[in-house]
Amino acid sequence: MASTSADAVPGTALREHVIPPKEYLGLELLKGQVLRIIDVEGKQVPDVVFFNLHDPKEKLSSNNSRLIQKRWLLTTGHVLYSDEGNEMVTIVADTVGIHHASGGCCNEGANFRRYGVRGTRNCRENLALAAAPLGLTQKDIPGVFAPFMNVVQYPDGRYEIEEPTSKPGDYIDFRAEMDLFVAISNCPQERNPCNGFNPTPLKVIAYQPA
Repeated sequence: MASTSADAVPGTALREHVIPPKEYLGLELLKGQVLRIIDVEGKQVPDVVFFNLHDPKEKLSSNNSRLIQKRWLLTTGHVLYSDEGNEMVTIVADTVGIHHASGGCCNEGANFRRYGVRGTRNCRENLALAAAPLGLTQKDIPGVFAPFMNVVQYPDGRYEIEEPTSKPGDYIDFRAEMDLFVAISNCPQERNPCNGFNPTPLKVIAYQPA
């Protein structure tokens, strides 16, 4: 895969992974290290959750992240908090600025209700597979943070998922504020515009800042 300017991290690269379309990844990220998620071809959403590496019962809370900061749109300088109110990661770089922090993700039940199809690939199952080394199951997966996901809210209370605005090479960087296990689903949804109806690869680089 051709390199891009997004591959030039401001520090020492520790690990690099390409997540194929519809697949998943789990990895450790120690305090102070940074995780960069790159949208390789554009318009692709990752669903991300974080667990305390030493006590996986403590996990990401998108709800706390919104409540504490009184924001639904989180970007550079904002923090993602755990269900215990502790800082998990800080967003330290962001070339897109549009992400979704409702906590929702595609799953078997919702996909069936929305599209009438059973057995679809979905983020909840992917995240459980990514977190399996921790002994976790789907019931343990918290609400996600979804970089690059473009959800438009309307005054009458409706919202619609629209195509992401992310372009090839766009990225977001998360700095770990505690030792973490990170689970990522390269969203397999192709029945709405979440990924432009065409799931594509993501690239992940863990690095130690200079």
